[in-house]
Amino acid sequence: MSAVSDFRLTWLWRHAFVNPQIDITTAEQEFFRERYLAMREKAGQLVAQIVAAMPGMTVHDLSHLDALWETASLVSEGALTISPAEAFVFGASVLLHDSAMSLAAYPNGLEDLRETVAWKDTVTALLGGDDHDPESVNNPSPIIVNRAVPEVLRQLHAQQAEKLATQGWPSVNGDTLYLIDDADVRFFYGETIGLIAHSHWWSVARVEQELSEDLGALAGKTKSKIDRVKLACLLRIADALHLDQRRAPRFLRAISHPKGISALHWSFQERLAAPHIEHEAVVFTAGAPFDIDDADAWWLAYDTISAVNRELQDVDLLMQNRAKGLFFRARRVKGAGSPESLARTIHTRGWRPVDTQLKVSDIPKVVETLGGAKLYGDDPTVVIRELIQNSTDAIQARRRYQAGRRDTWGNIVVSLIEKTDGHWLTVEDNGIGMSELVLTGPLIDFGTSFWRSSLAAQEFPGLIAKGMNAIGRYGIGFFSVFMIGSLVKVISRRFDLGEAAARVLEFRDGTVSRPILAQAIRGQSPVDGGTRIEILLKADPRTKGGILFNSKSGENILTLKQLIASIAPNLDVSIEVEEGGESFPAVSSGDWLDLPDADLLSRLNPFGMSNRHRHGTSISAIRPILDETGKPLGRAFIQPSSFFGADGGWVTIGGLRASRMSNIQGLLVGETLTASRDSALPTLSKEQLAAWATEQAKIIAAARSDELHKARCAEVVLECGGDIGELPIACQGPSDWLSVREIRERFQDTSEVVITFDGEFSYEEDTDDVHPRDFKSSFEPVSNIWVIPKHSGSVLTVGQTQWPRALAPDFSWQRSNLAQLIRIVISEAWSENYEVDDEDVEVGTVNGTPIIRNVTVFRRNDESAGSESSFEE
Repeated sequence: MSAVSDFRLTWLWRHAFVNPQIDITTAEQEFFRERYLAMREKAGQLVAQIVAAMPGMTVHDLSHLDALWETASLVSEGALTISPAEAFVFGASVLLHDSAMSLAAYPNGLEDLRETVAWKDTVTALLGGDDHDPESVNNPSPIIVNRAVPEVLRQLHAQQAEKLATQGWPSVNGDTLYLIDDADVRFFYGETIGLIAHSHWWSVARVEQELSEDLGALAGKTKSKIDRVKLACLLRIADALHLDQRRAPRFLRAISHPKGISALHWSFQERLAAPHIEHEAVVFTAGAPFDIDDADAWWLAYDTISAVNRELQDVDLLMQNRAKGLFFRARRVKGAGSPESLARTIHTRGWRPVDTQLKVSDIPKVVETLGGAKLYGDDPTVVIRELIQNSTDAIQARRRYQAGRRDTWGNIVVSLIEKTDGHWLTVEDNGIGMSELVLTGPLIDFGTSFWRSSLAAQEFPGLIAKGMNAIGRYGIGFFSVFMIGSLVKVISRRFDLGEAAARVLEFRDGTVSRPILAQAIRGQSPVDGGTRIEILLKADPRTKGGILFNSKSGENILTLKQLIASIAPNLDVSIEVEEGGESFPAVSSGDWLDLPDADLLSRLNPFGMSNRHRHGTSISAIRPILDETGKPLGRAFIQPSSFFGADGGWVTIGGLRASRMSNIQGLLVGETLTASRDSALPTLSKEQLAAWATEQAKIIAAARSDELHKARCAEVVLECGGDIGELPIACQGPSDWLSVREIRERFQDTSEVVITFDGEFSYEEDTDDVHPRDFKSSFEPVSNIWVIPKHSGSVLTVGQTQWPRALAPDFSWQRSNLAQLIRIVISEAWSENYEVDDEDVEVGTVNGTPIIRNVTVFRRNDESAGSESSFEE
């Protein structure tokens, strides 16, 4: 039996176009029937193009569209009436609902698609989503184009379907061709047909909201109105129910070779029989069982059928609320929601489906564990860091999305206010703001990042293509607020909506109780749009456990300004603080590049500035680090960490501090490695780091600082891949510090070198027959002993990664760069013709008492070399 006779035999077709109806003439039935068939012929040619653009998809050709008359009849027969005009609108909507899944749905094909915001967002995401060349977005490679086309067609197909009923295609002879030939019918019904076709991707709530008004009759052709909600619900249910083997012919699968998730769809649909109804429940059955190798396909069938069940239930509830007495024959799907029940009609073989999906029974406990102290540690200031990060992302988004905003626009205000019920911390921004959908969705969906969700593209189309690069990536930062307070209020309003759209989400007992959503009262939301988060602090901010308490020393209390500046030292968004009734600027957008050297160091280490005099001339060594385009990658100088202890520099992420460095003061721009954002690696390349380190070597060599300090700096320079130039690296005798060049010259004329690689000699109780005090005051090394400073040049260790050594993984790194360099110099000077021994020798005296140490002795084998020994006096 042909496809044509199949759909013409369905109850819905015959009821509308064949069987007599009261107040309906045969001429009216013929009028709408013939116009549908004419449109169907053209639509068939359009959907035939889908397979070329969407390879691997189950069947979306004319046979699928015809089958929807059958599935629509299944749920509507005897339950509702439908006029010829409604049948035409329904059938036309069916023809269009998937027709835009091909480039042919766009008059200019790919050229039209490339002009859409969705295309630019998708290509940007496929290119990596962060930093990208605009040319690569405008002219992507064929590989990117081939990946983008099906994705964008899928995203836009419902939206584009709305246009197809009235859209024209230019013909070769200059005429304009339409899917609906009759101009009057196209003009009158075109918009409604398009909306109903589009609606199959809407929520049921939106269907009720946008299609609730009936369309009146087309004068002179019919007296029947169009119940748009009824037809939209009939389309979405009919489409959802068409899952049988006609969508996945086995031979077509054999020659088309679908992959991935598409292959699973084919696998389960090729087994399914046409659904039937029993006791108001749709029943799906399978002709062949699912073996254990087909388990994934069975579970996809289960998820899909469960989704059909939700559609039926949502539509049934809508029908009840409309009070028109219209209901479909089916209200649920048999077996949906229970794998064991569904397996009774869709059989398995050799295995049994049991609902063993991972569950979270104690959600508050998981949030507390993964979003609080267990992830972030006991530092309460990380909460402020996370909130500033969220505000920064919101401001970055508004800068890009709203035309006319400069790169320095936007402001964050952090306030600390004491009220009768305690201390309140408030973080407010004038960023892009949140709609109710975002506020009650991604914000409280633990582990879901809004900026990386499909909702972001729906709420703010084009934002990704405009270069939005959010700091937040894991969707857990907001939940850190419950580390410092259980009473939390989130007040937000999208910048482009009125004050009536502002909402308040209030958590009265942390994650234990359900949050309360309410409309913000007048004046409660940020004036210019954006978000404000208010937290009633558990602890006094200036006592132990408080946000201003210095847990390191327990002696100093930070000001709010010091705290915020140290948390966000190089943020590109300005931050103000309000404390004690006064307002202060804490950070200005990009000011870290122009701050005086000492002020930058004070910002980074607010408790270290009492030791400012220790920095000496080294502060003048601070230099900016720029990439080839002039983009700042850091501002820092080398300072061996033994001088400052905890006052090392910072690696920052998006302007927020993350990892503490050793041996480098200042800051380096980095990228996050963990969800807690307390671990980061700098972004600068091996070459950029080496160039900066080489410049540092020249500055330090010319500075007035002691030679041991310079030698330790040389260790760090080598660690960073730089050229140490004239920096001293070893000391011969009491105070003769030499550079590599000088050492090489001295080694040329000697045959023996005695070296300690353990740094300066110190008292050893088990071997030294002197008093420790005498050793410290009176030790005199022999004149020709070589001392190599022992200092770790390591800058940063994150997990198993050592930076910057990770930039050169193929290099043979040693524990001491200076020791390795000395060995290389000896090898080059003596042409690798020498022997090495560890020996106990006299390395000095204390008031005439010899001091013995185990050292390394290098002896040259070449008899023609100079006879002088470096150990002889």
